[in-house]
Parts: sequence; C-alpha cells; structure tokens
Amino acid sequence: MKTHARGWGGVGLVLMGALMSSLALAAGSWVATAPSVQVAMVDRPTRSALLVPPSPELARGQAIGQVSWRFQPPTGGEVDAWLCHVAGCVPLPGPRGQTAALKGMPADSPLHFQFTLRGHGQRVMTLQGLQVIVNHDHKRYR
Repeated sequence: MKTHARGWGGVGLVLMGALMSSLALAAGSWVATAPSVQVAMVDRPTRSALLVPPSPELARGQAIGQVSWRFQPPTGGEVDAWLCHVAGCVPLPGPRGQTAALKGMPADSPLHFQFTLRGHGQRVMTLQGLQVIVNHDHKRYR
C-alpha cells in the first residue's frame, strides 16, 4: 500500500510541474504608471517617463495583445497623444481607451506617452494619472 501512495505522489508532482510550466506560458498582464507631465507646446512633443513591466521576467518572450491606457488632462484641456513602443507610436483618440495596434510587439519593451498641445493659445497644462495595462501572451512577437 505504501508503494501505491508513493506512486500517486510522484504522479501528482509531475502533474503539478506540467501545470506550473503551462502557467508560465499563459497569458498575463502588467500595469505601469508614470509621473505627471507638463505639456507646453503644439509643435514639440513632451515624453512621459518610461512605462515598464514591474519585473523583466514577467513579460520576457511574450507578445503584446492589447494595451489599455489612461491619462487625465485638466478640465477643458485638450492634447494630442500617442502611445509609443520602440517600433513606433500609435495615436490615441482620447484620454482613455484600448488599442490592439501594438499587437505582436515584444511585451517586455518599454512604452511611453507623447503629448502636444492641441491648438495655439492653450496654456501649459499638467497631465496626471498616466497608466497602461499591457495584456500579453506566450506567442512570439513579430
């Protein structure tokens, strides 16, 4: 009877190992925030601090699926905004939303926001609450 128990224990360990390795390849997400930025010009973009995974291993070998973003302009303030990856920038239609435009790009690469004032005559404005949520999966990036 004891040999049976040991046999099942070994099977359990093998199954647990298989489950853990499949979880390591499973889809996931990471969240990053950046400090507030001041936007002062129409023709010269202001960049945010880099937005990176909290742990490099978290997204290594993973590909971006979808990115959610948000930032908060002051009441009545309008900016043109982009979310940038090493491969290029994606225009953002507003202060919050989701995009699949970066799908397939390496999920462990840093992102950053880029902003310009929307029109002449606007005063310098501070954008707060800069955040991204990057959903990724085990597929190799393009």
